[in-house]
Amino acid sequence: MVTKVRTQVGRSAKQASGRTAECLQSDAQLKSLRERAVSFLGQEIRFIYCSEFESLEGDDTPIFEAEESLQELRGTSQTQRSASSAPASMDMEEAIALQNWSAPDPLLTFEQEQVLFRALNLLRYRINRLRSRLSATNPSRKAVENIEFKMDLVERIRTQLVSSNLRLVSSIARRFSTSFGDVDEFSSDGCMILLGAIDRFDFSRRFRFSTYATHSIQRHFFRAWKVRQRRKERFPNAAAEMLCEIPQQCNDIPVCEDPESVVGHLLSQAEHVLDEREHQILMERFGLAGRDKKGRTLREIAADLGISKERVRQLQMKALEKLREILDPDQIHQDFLPGMC
Repeated sequence: MVTKVRTQVGRSAKQASGRTAECLQSDAQLKSLRERAVSFLGQEIRFIYCSEFESLEGDDTPIFEAEESLQELRGTSQTQRSASSAPASMDMEEAIALQNWSAPDPLLTFEQEQVLFRALNLLRYRINRLRSRLSATNPSRKAVENIEFKMDLVERIRTQLVSSNLRLVSSIARRFSTSFGDVDEFSSDGCMILLGAIDRFDFSRRFRFSTYATHSIQRHFFRAWKVRQRRKERFPNAAAEMLCEIPQQCNDIPVCEDPESVVGHLLSQAEHVLDEREHQILMERFGLAGRDKKGRTLREIAADLGISKERVRQLQMKALEKLREILDPDQIHQDFLPGMC
């Protein structure tokens, strides 16, 4: 009798333990579901409304067409990517730029643009309808998973639209740039404008998106170019560039009585004035680090830091300007002070 009672007690304890574990697991899942629902409710999902969206209730044909178009474009892109390669004469930096801004993703036809933009805005329209019925305290798992699936497809369509128009951004950036560094800067800005143009484009007006994006990017680049021109008119030579320039008529005059002490003083203060990257660039650029005391090129430093050569030059100028501010004027001949030579 005692053994039978003990067995029943053991079974009850196991059942209670199992129910407790299930409750804990259920609470954790509910908490995760609520967090995902709150995240969706906090996002602003914009879309371009079209009257046909209401008539497409329950009809997923535009979405299926977009998925088929994405698969077709992905296959074409992989084929072109495997067939294309950078020229042998091109260095690493130029090859990376070619790969980033001259992507082999195929250009979209008008029909492909219509299919992708229709599905993009239809999905966002349906996501907003699902969000309006979503509860933050007791969300439906099916609704949350449906929203996640639609948002994932939206991002895939948006990514394809960006990839297929990178050539457009690159070609416009090259027209407005005057150096290799400007191409990178204009291309980065152009991608941000391209993303905004994708979100604002009204496909129902049946215009080419490439035309709309071209006007948007060109307007932004022209405004940025005008700002640069005005800045150049006001400041023909930047202070950092003036620091590196020595007038020809002063070449025969020594800069200071004790150059080594001046350099030693600057180096002792450099770690406190410069950040880690600026300090590294100066030390390697002028051969102040290492035993051979041999300076490195901008290209070599850029490869180590993973940035462009133009960006290394800009950081070098910025670091020299910081050191110039702590330079003691009494140690330098008056002939080398600004405006004296």
